[in-house]
Amino acid sequence: MHQNVLITGANRGLGLELTRVLLQIGQRVFAINRRGSDALLRLRDEFADGLLLYSADVTDEHAIEDVMRRISEEFNHIDLLINNAAVHLEQSKPALEQVDFSVYLPSFSINAVAPLIVVKHALPLLRRGDGKLIANISSEAGGIGTAWRKSEYSYCMSKAALNMASQLLQNALKEEGIKVLALHPGWFSSDMGGSQAPITPLRAAQDAAKLLTKSWPLDGPIYIDPQGKTLAW
Repeated sequence: MHQNVLITGANRGLGLELTRVLLQIGQRVFAINRRGSDALLRLRDEFADGLLLYSADVTDEHAIEDVMRRISEEFNHIDLLINNAAVHLEQSKPALEQVDFSVYLPSFSINAVAPLIVVKHALPLLRRGDGKLIANISSEAGGIGTAWRKSEYSYCMSKAALNMASQLLQNALKEEGIKVLALHPGWFSSDMGGSQAPITPLRAAQDAAKLLTKSWPLDGPIYIDPQGKTLAW
């Protein structure tokens, strides 16, 4: 089924490959990025009728509001919203004694607060959609009960906050028929995931696209793994 999909952080990694996979199966994609990339421009050339690019920082509420206004001037609805934009600013995994706390507020702003900003201003379009699915790209790193790391505080804590935001959104939007997911896409090779990861961003995107283009019960799982199985909060 043809859908209108809004995705953030589509210029590289998982976001780029998700955009590619969704376009290949016939979806129309609205991609919001702080900066572009040659790969994304090539996709636009290949899918001229299916990919629309918008430049905005997801933490800038006025910019996001303007993007939604521009989309609504041409299109009536969004079926699927994918909050993919994220950062991992402690990839060196410093011990607490070496932590640079200047990266903490930006981490929380981008990973946990910005998805709410996007949802806030996309809701009028989403309410008119058919799929009515919000997918927040989370991580197993946000699971508290199964936490095994001894560092990466900012990334893990911000993803745990995103998981809470996902649950609160589902509580708030369930009666409107809007489903919310917090999806762990797996460990894939990227700037964030590193070169030792067992799968490629394309494989992760293919798995994610299968989950994001199916129907989910409103009372079903929220925090899920790449196979759609429930993860422990």
